[in-house]
Amino acid sequence: MKSWIAIISLWSLSALALAQHSATVERQVAAYNSHDAEHYASFFHDDIEVYNYPDSPMTSGKGALIEATTSAFAKHQPTSEILNTIELNDKVITLERATFKVQNTRQEMEVVKIYQFQSGKIRRMTFMK
Repeated sequence: MKSWIAIISLWSLSALALAQHSATVERQVAAYNSHDAEHYASFFHDDIEVYNYPDSPMTSGKGALIEATTSAFAKHQPTSEILNTIELNDKVITLERATFKVQNTRQEMEVVKIYQFQSGKIRRMTFMK
């Protein structure tokens, strides 16, 4: 009986951690949509790594993330909407609709993002187009 209670307790803690990861992703998307680079960056680990799938580096480190995001906000006025979410272990996988401005024309595309967590923060973000 005690082993079942321990298993159920561990399962409950795992489910809670996953729910927190999903909530973190939702909050960072909201910060992204408000074009607040500092608030957006607060959801990321100091050593964040951003990649294009499978392993082409885009940026590394929170400072570089803030710089790149600030520039994108000014040039393209991007937004993102989460369409679907899958949670698996330390990862949250989303299908998102991204919109952005290029030469004063609003464009849209769907992108899959894989968010990997470490110590409650997003440690790696990988884009799949």
